Amino acid sequence: LNLHSLTLKEAIKLALKNNYNIKFQIHNVESSKYLVKSAKSLRMPSFFIDYSYTKLNSSKYIDFTIPPYLKIKEKITEKDYVDFIAGVKLNVYLGGLIPSNIKVQEFNLKSERYALQELKSNILYNTEIAYLAILELKAYRKIAEKHLQSLVSHLYDVKNYYHQGLIPYVDILQTEVKVKDARQKLTSIENNIKIAKTNLAIIMGMDPEYEFKVSDVKLNSLVKNKLSDLYKIAEKHRALLKEIKAEISKIDSLINVKRAEYKPKFIISSGYKYSQMEADVRDRDTYFIKGDLKFNLDWDKAFQDVKALKEKKISLEMKYLDVKSKIFLGIKKAYEEYQTALHNLTVAKSEVKSAKEYFRIIKLKYKEGLADNTDVLDAEAMLTKAKMEERTDYFNVLKKYFLIKRLIGENGV
Repeated sequence: LNLHSLTLKEAIKLALKNNYNIKFQIHNVESSKYLVKSAKSLRMPSFFIDYSYTKLNSSKYIDFTIPPYLKIKEKITEKDYVDFIAGVKLNVYLGGLIPSNIKVQEFNLKSERYALQELKSNILYNTEIAYLAILELKAYRKIAEKHLQSLVSHLYDVKNYYHQGLIPYVDILQTEVKVKDARQKLTSIENNIKIAKTNLAIIMGMDPEYEFKVSDVKLNSLVKNKLSDLYKIAEKHRALLKEIKAEISKIDSLINVKRAEYKPKFIISSGYKYSQMEADVRDRDTYFIKGDLKFNLDWDKAFQDVKALKEKKISLEMKYLDVKSKIFLGIKKAYEEYQTALHNLTVAKSEVKSAKEYFRIIKLKYKEGLADNTDVLDAEAMLTKAKMEERTDYFNVLKKYFLIKRLIGENGV
């Protein structure tokens, strides 16, 4: 099959494009944008139209007397009448409610954007780890295949030596057991590769049976920053910390919104009014301009709300410190493990070199009758183990490198 060769960059692009959690959060961001526009619209004039029809049981009259004895009964309201009013209203001052509410929504938008950035960063890291898992298993498969080939070749030699009467039959049985065991391990690795590919396909939002090839990821760069510098970078760039800061700032603006409730408000309105209510009135319509000064206080509700928000702010500040401490601990752990992995990789490369030489010598001794079959099989197993551990350490370096980038908020999002 001519499978598509999927690079790590392409895998990340697919994951960021197709992940449902990211799509969900993108719509949250878009919703917050509209809330900002909605809050800003309160700065603009509002238009109103009011139409009403009233039906009374009878018209209303007033009696009055013109001295000395003339009594007059005059109708003041109609039995049925229509009222109509239309105009424009402008909130001149609402105690700081409008600018504070705008800031609340702006900080909410920032918070949602940082949440999206944090989510993307997490998906990116998960994609990297899933991609590396496939590469690591492929490396194991390559080693396992070579190990099997070596054992099969050795089994061929053992059978020849047996037919020459140089070794006992038990050596054939011993080697055949090792060959079968190597085949089983290779099959297990093949199955794990299929599972790892399915895992990556799901992360990328593709069909679980999506077929693809992966490309090698080279260790081109190292973590050169000091641990203290990594802490500073994380505090500056980590989206999760920025999100909590935005939430704290939003609380400050919400406090100002609540304080606006016990401040005076001034509203201007202007428009046209038409009424049939008053009887015998020639001009039933009129134009008007009106100023309203309002003050309302629901006992101590607004004050208690402010106190509650202040406590909420303190809790978020504590949360920020807690999350920051946990991030720093994660960075410390990943940094130390990264340094350990680098050291282990250097040692592992040396061990592979030694194991190759040891295997070469044992093979020569075996041909000369100075080493038995068990020595050869042990040397082969030692070499395979050394190669496996070298690949494990190599991919551990890559994993810890990506983890550090993830923790400090600099993994490409």
